[in-house]
Amino acid sequence: MTVEDGPVQRGALLRQVEAELARPWSKIAFGPVVESRYQTAIEPARTRHYILCHLSGMAVFDLFVFVNALIIPDVLVLTIVIDFAVLTPSLLLLVWAMHRRRVPTVVASTIFLFPMLCTMLGLMLASRAQNAVMIAFAIPMVMLYASIALPLPVVHAGIVAAGATILTAAAVALHPGFDLGGGLFAVMLNVSMAGYLLVAAFRNEVSERRFYLLTLRDTLWSERLRARNQRLLSLSDTDGLTGVGNRRSFNARLEGLWRDGAGSASPIALLMIDIDHFKRLNDTYGHLRGDECLRAVAGTVSNTIRGSTGSTFRYGGEEFAVLLAGAEAEQVDRIAERVRSAVEAAVIPLPGGPPDGVGVTVSIGYAAMVPEAGLPHATLISIADAALYKAKQKGRNRVQIGHADFATTLQVA
Repeated sequence: MTVEDGPVQRGALLRQVEAELARPWSKIAFGPVVESRYQTAIEPARTRHYILCHLSGMAVFDLFVFVNALIIPDVLVLTIVIDFAVLTPSLLLLVWAMHRRRVPTVVASTIFLFPMLCTMLGLMLASRAQNAVMIAFAIPMVMLYASIALPLPVVHAGIVAAGATILTAAAVALHPGFDLGGGLFAVMLNVSMAGYLLVAAFRNEVSERRFYLLTLRDTLWSERLRARNQRLLSLSDTDGLTGVGNRRSFNARLEGLWRDGAGSASPIALLMIDIDHFKRLNDTYGHLRGDECLRAVAGTVSNTIRGSTGSTFRYGGEEFAVLLAGAEAEQVDRIAERVRSAVEAAVIPLPGGPPDGVGVTVSIGYAAMVPEAGLPHATLISIADAALYKAKQKGRNRVQIGHADFATTLQVA
């Protein structure tokens, strides 16, 4: 069982479930929201179960033709015609309607039992065989089927029990083969069985509903705990200052891409980005202004690569990293230049700094390669880091490509 609602809806539903569990069980039905969920949850399995029960029940009912041949032989032809030409096709049509959801399952199943009851009692009244009255004593089997085998909800089981008892009493009163004692015994047997079976149906439905509530509550709590764990995991993978991924999530992402790329021969690219002269900026405007600068650069980088397969991380201090995979890795030079230009064009303002911004720029070193078996992912970091160092040597605010020779020897162009 899963719950697809959002956190607010799940919280409200959990409170309703707790309230349902705390209330007295003399009232079976739930509140509208929980009742609707309950009926939706159990309907598919209940429909399958009812259909299987009805098909097997019809087979057993049809086999009783052989018993009827011994009990009411004088109406055997009528029994066969009604059973196989009228009743069985009609009930099969009703089962088909249940399967196709043309008729509500519980309603169809309640209706399903009355033709059987009427057929049994009608044949008893039509027969003048000495043992015909024995059919009245078989009626509790229909109530047993409704309350235990299916079982129907207690209200519908009550309808079947009441209907069976009333029809039996009427048949007993009309049949000349019943004396007063035998007739009362048959009626009392039906009444007592109806009472016992309704108690059983009530307890069964209460148990099923309580089990559903407990299962739903466990599911809701599990969803809540899963959501909390995801939030905690997200926090543990996010840099608290800039809101981009931290070093831990960078390592995990790179390891995953490296492993997948080795199996699919898909390229991976890494941009190492360093804010130019950040220490001087930090010393001039203060650490709070420096933090503002870090957040602004992180936001600019993230916004620039948004829509691609890239992910942005704070690698450490004033250094950021961007990972690209697949086709994006083949366009890394264009993406790196776009990032550099975006930061330069942003003219990042700092409170307390010059009104036209401080002219923040970044240097970028990048590398792209297809992972090879046995080659550590740190190789990619080393190549991109060496390229970043070269970009800063060449005057900063530039993009520099890194090269690897035999995947272990660095050769920076």
